[in-house]
Amino acid sequence: MKKVFFSFLFIMALSAGINAQVYAVAASKTEYATQKANGVITFRFGADVLPETILTNGENFSENFTTVFDAATYVGTFTMKENTEMNRLMLGRLLIMCGVEVVEFEGTQIPVYQFSNEQLK
Repeated sequence: MKKVFFSFLFIMALSAGINAQVYAVAASKTEYATQKANGVITFRFGADVLPETILTNGENFSENFTTVFDAATYVGTFTMKENTEMNRLMLGRLLIMCGVEVVEFEGTQIPVYQFSNEQLK
C-alpha cells in the first residue's frame, strides 16, 4: 500500500513539474497602456527567472532599452531609448531569451509570442 501511495505522489510531482511554466506578469490593462505610452514597461517575473539572466540578456538590447531588475521583488523595469514599436518588440525577444514562456495579462496566461504581437506593437 505504501508503494502505491508513494508512486502516486511521484506521478503527481512529476506532472506538476511538467506543467510548470516560466512566466512574467504584466501590469493591469490600464496601467500597461500608460507604461506602453510612456516607454517604461515593467514585468514581475517568477522565481525561476534569475536576476542574472535578465540583466545579462538585457545587455544585448542596450541600444533598444535599459534594463533594471529589483531582485527583492522580482520586478524588471525596461525603459525604451526611443519608444518605437521595434524597441518594444525587442522586449518580447528578451523575454524569450530569458526562458519566459507565458505572460500573465489581465488574469489570462498568454504565450510570449502572442503577447508580443498583440501588446508590444
